[in-house]
Amino acid sequence: MRTTTNLLLTMRKQVSKLYSAEVQIKIEKERDEAKRKDFVTQRKYYDDYLYQLEIQNLQGILEKMKPIEAELNGAIKSLDKSMQSVNNTVNIISGIQSVSSIVARIVPIF
Repeated sequence: MRTTTNLLLTMRKQVSKLYSAEVQIKIEKERDEAKRKDFVTQRKYYDDYLYQLEIQNLQGILEKMKPIEAELNGAIKSLDKSMQSVNNTVNIISGIQSVSSIVARIVPIF
């Protein structure tokens, strides 16, 4: 299990992958325009949430993250699995939403 301290690093790596050429090309090939738009929206939310986590007082954030560490770790693992195959847009979107909704409980930015 990732520790709370490592979760931010892992999340940053995921955001980088979500913006990677491989994922971008896959999303651009998605025939369903609604899925493409949803992916872009969710990817932006995830990036925004992560940014807010990074600029907040990290010690306070880390304390708030402790109780949800296992839940967040599970959501991050699920998103990792979805991104490994880059074949199912719905799974990737769902994974992003799951991680973002957990983080939103800590840092309300919207």
